[in-house]
Amino acid sequence: MKIFLQFNFLVSILILTSVSIAIILVILKLIRKKVPSELLKENHEVAGFIYNAICIIYAVLIAFVVYATWNSLKETNVIIEQEANHLLDLYYEASAFPDTVRNEIETSIKDYVMIVTKEEWESMADGKRNMKAANTFGKLNKIFLILEISKMPDNSVLNESLNNLNKIGEFRRLRLLKSRENIPEIIWIVLIICSLIMVVFTFFFGAKNLKHQYLMTAILIFVSVLVLYLIYVLDHPFIGLYRISTDSFEPILSYIRDSGGS
Repeated sequence: MKIFLQFNFLVSILILTSVSIAIILVILKLIRKKVPSELLKENHEVAGFIYNAICIIYAVLIAFVVYATWNSLKETNVIIEQEANHLLDLYYEASAFPDTVRNEIETSIKDYVMIVTKEEWESMADGKRNMKAANTFGKLNKIFLILEISKMPDNSVLNESLNNLNKIGEFRRLRLLKSRENIPEIIWIVLIICSLIMVVFTFFFGAKNLKHQYLMTAILIFVSVLVLYLIYVLDHPFIGLYRISTDSFEPILSYIRDSGGS
């Protein structure tokens, strides 16, 4: 299923919808050959009330899942922006350190950002962290651990840098956690079953013109596939064409380039 995340949204929807519509309409055609529309019309009054109830329950469920996944996506974006902002602050503050230490901090930050945006971003598609990024961040931590406080002209800058370093580590952990966070399988099972029930329930209705029923059923399938695919895209923020970009790290990369750090 993840292969469809690599395609354009419209292409993926077209493929998934076409396959789904073909299967459902073949089944509908077979049923209508054996069950005449006159017999089905007897179900309309009762089936209509039940179908409305099913649609309401399905709509509430879909609304909840879309809201949850959208909020999760926004939280992930905020986490990434916070990590990038604290990295930039730490890079700024490096200028207050002795030259040797400053060079080590700037180099480590530059290496870390490059590895995260070029390599770890790919690893997060599988919910994994990149060991090179982890080791580089560990190297950055070690610089502060072995730093001699007596050589610092201003301890307030050191305290602020340590605070930024802790925040970077915290947001890094949250970012990696978000890359492994997905909708539970049981929710997907419920969503798919509910979608199938909603579509299959239309078999209990009988339009006099069979082509009209085909068209209405096809539209319902299209809407169902569209919504489920939207949820799937939102639930995989680091995969495919619509994944979260590394634009949040661009300000620090630009600053590094402008300051001659590239």
